[in-house]
Amino acid sequence: MRRLTMWALPVLIILLLLVMTLAPNQARSAPQNRQSDNPNGTTVIRPFLGGQGDAPALLSDEDMLPRWRLQPSEQAYAAIDGKHLLQYVNELVAIAYRYRDSGHQFWGRLTGFPSHVEAEQWTLAKFKSIGLSDVHGVPQDLAPQWNPKSWEVTATGNGKTLRLDTAYPGQNSPGTSTDGLDLEVAYAGLGSEADYHGLDVRGKAVVLFSVPLPAVISSSAGAEDALRRAADKGAAAIIEVVLLPGKVRGQIGATKVPTFSMGMEDGYALRDLIGSCSSERPAHLKIRMDVEEVPNLKTDIIFGTLPGMTDEKVFILAHLDSWFEGATDNASGVATMLGLAEYFSKIPKEKRHRTIVFVGSPGHHNGKKFGAEWLKEHPESFGKTVLVINSEHTSAQAAHLYGWKLEKTNVADPENWYMRGSPKFKDIAMKAALEFGVTMYDKPLTSAPGETTPISELVPASLVFIATDPPYFHSDGDDWVPYTQLEAVTRAYAKIITDTDKLSVQDMEPPK
Repeated sequence: MRRLTMWALPVLIILLLLVMTLAPNQARSAPQNRQSDNPNGTTVIRPFLGGQGDAPALLSDEDMLPRWRLQPSEQAYAAIDGKHLLQYVNELVAIAYRYRDSGHQFWGRLTGFPSHVEAEQWTLAKFKSIGLSDVHGVPQDLAPQWNPKSWEVTATGNGKTLRLDTAYPGQNSPGTSTDGLDLEVAYAGLGSEADYHGLDVRGKAVVLFSVPLPAVISSSAGAEDALRRAADKGAAAIIEVVLLPGKVRGQIGATKVPTFSMGMEDGYALRDLIGSCSSERPAHLKIRMDVEEVPNLKTDIIFGTLPGMTDEKVFILAHLDSWFEGATDNASGVATMLGLAEYFSKIPKEKRHRTIVFVGSPGHHNGKKFGAEWLKEHPESFGKTVLVINSEHTSAQAAHLYGWKLEKTNVADPENWYMRGSPKFKDIAMKAALEFGVTMYDKPLTSAPGETTPISELVPASLVFIATDPPYFHSDGDDWVPYTQLEAVTRAYAKIITDTDKLSVQDMEPPK
């Protein structure tokens, strides 16, 4: 006992010293603390790793995905393989990356520009290799296209300069003069009317913070109408900080003044700089953006047909354009369209009652639904169309905020859905989606969205639309596509087409 007492005091002293040494390091990992490890020398939110973070994975990302087992009666749909379809997604994403890496600061599969032309030619080649007939493009002249050639946004104040690399111009934002702008900064929180009490922003650069919301392109600032409000109150430029962890670049709407989105890390650094400056010597933003309107560009609507035994038609539409890599939006939808073309091309014609028309639409990210509008102007193209499928955003991986980190999960992001048709049609469509394990919201949309809108106004056909809108779509974080959901939605569409092939036109028609 004496010997134990003799050793206890030194041991306790050593333990106490260790605790005192380690305590500051532990505090840096706490979620409420921030640390100056940004290259700009300002504080940034550190990831709260919790029980996940950078711990080694037990399985690969692919092997972590749960896969739906087919019933014996569904074995024919095993031919639709999600891993194969994912190759199409990767090929389309690679087109966008090549355009970016060739020196374009504003990038994606942009309608009329070389990356989009490459995507059109790629789609034509795929249609032909699958064996579709009457494969062709219908040329479209484009109005002058907005193109920000280059830009730079920096903040200065309190003896510091921040280069804000994630600043990204909103679609159709005006540019600046060659000399650019040098503006005092005003911080307006979420940009609601309450945030402007006592705040004069005339002639200033307004900084807004915005919480990302699924299916809302401009996130909560859009829901608050914050961009328009800032412009109406006299802002000379607007920065919307989108609160997705890290350095995400995103596409938002624009106003009559230079408008940019910005990633969360840069946004916090900018907010800290604003807070460190005195009212007598406030922070400033320097903004330079060279914008051009490019004339004489062209695009094509890509068609391919799989003849059936009758002239009754099924239309399958997928848009080809994207901001950034556009894996979910809309490489996944194009992959689903190609998967359906492959599947039905292997079924003998005599077993296909209806003709299936596949349409690669130029898209809508530049503000005009070219493919859908052309079809609306040429109703004769629809003939006896009884079913329209808008193949858009068919797969995205669900992610959740975990502390200050956006953590990937092993399940798919839930799908919005819209179905128009007879009760028999809706019953077939819903059962098909559920039988293959498509994750969905529990209630449908109330109107036909996206490319389907103009068509729905014209064609009295049944419609089906299953699409996911994750919080990181329309950003350079749109690269999480689980092959399992890609597979599930494509199989569901295939079963809808197969099962409704047995219904008459009258049995398919929506209620008058």
